[in-house]
Amino acid sequence: MFLSSPRKALFLFGLPRSGKTTLTEFLFDAISTQPLPFFLTGFITRELREAGERIGFDLIYLRDKTFKLPLARASSQLPKKGSSRPRVGKYTVFPENLEKMIELLEKDLLSTKNALIFMDEIGKMESFSEKFINFLTHLWEKNLKIVATLGKGEQPLLKEWRNKWEALYIEVTPENRDFLKDRLILEFIRKGKLIVIEGIDGAGKSTLFTILKERFSHKNIVFSFEPTQGQYGKILRNLLREAKVDQETLLELFVKDRTEHVEKLILPSLKEGKTILLDRYYLSTIAYQGVHFRELPYLLLKNETIAPLPDLVIYLEIPIKLALERIQKRNKDISLFEREDLLEKISEIYAKILPLFNYKIIKGDKPLEELYAEILALLKVFIPQI
Repeated sequence: MFLSSPRKALFLFGLPRSGKTTLTEFLFDAISTQPLPFFLTGFITRELREAGERIGFDLIYLRDKTFKLPLARASSQLPKKGSSRPRVGKYTVFPENLEKMIELLEKDLLSTKNALIFMDEIGKMESFSEKFINFLTHLWEKNLKIVATLGKGEQPLLKEWRNKWEALYIEVTPENRDFLKDRLILEFIRKGKLIVIEGIDGAGKSTLFTILKERFSHKNIVFSFEPTQGQYGKILRNLLREAKVDQETLLELFVKDRTEHVEKLILPSLKEGKTILLDRYYLSTIAYQGVHFRELPYLLLKNETIAPLPDLVIYLEIPIKLALERIQKRNKDISLFEREDLLEKISEIYAKILPLFNYKIIKGDKPLEELYAEILALLKVFIPQI
């Protein structure tokens, strides 16, 4: 999950009125009641309305919501005298109040080395404060965990923070914001464990997974795989055997299949304290589709908006030529990805994205029983009952 992962930040972004602030406040309040080894602090920016019209924004200190400071006011609410204050659209901005809020957060951080900081938001108004920008940079460099909302637009500050590689990006929409409450709370509070076995075709994942499933049967261990046997998974399996298929169609089917998998099995199992073992997860989608048509950040966003981070990724590493030999011996239809040049590129993408997760590389060219013993020892750390 996010709190124990290499990701430095969780960024919520979306259009205005999509629910980013409400979701941020919900997460802070829910996490604050849990005995986590993190000191929580931060602020949200709340709309100020009068007679149904938005007239400004207030900064709300999350550790004491009675403490608030004006961040911006509509010009119609201010004296009509000339002012040199910065403006965003019809709003006059008060950067000095944002800086007072940052000073309060800095004071909070003096008493802890393990903090989780909430900031709503990183946007155009906030970009007028050099102190705010320096504070953000300090948090990133010190590897303190950040939860923040990101505005949209081409302003340099926004572009910079929308392109941080070591972050978990979540797109918030009016349609998914209720689902995201359930999905995101598991990045902070998780009773169960999610363990994923990954690797290129021919690495031996499915064989190993079958052995694990046969030898270990326990009510608190759930075995599953992707694509699933659901309505979208069945379509996917047929399409993957075709020589030519539209990659956008594949991606949409993967996302629909994964959404169904998350809602029906992964989220309920993690809430119940079960351990889930998966044969492939969204890392496969990113690695395989990254070869063809999309930038990796887009694929990460598309999948991680819906899919919880795994607690552990076990990656079976194998020479490409050996993988192809194994594929040919299967005597089955060859997938559209099972070519040497493609498998080489897929391996390179795996190597790039694995550091975003807690992962362990295991050489997959060992005798099966030796490989099984090595993975079993690794799993015992997460599943004591094995």
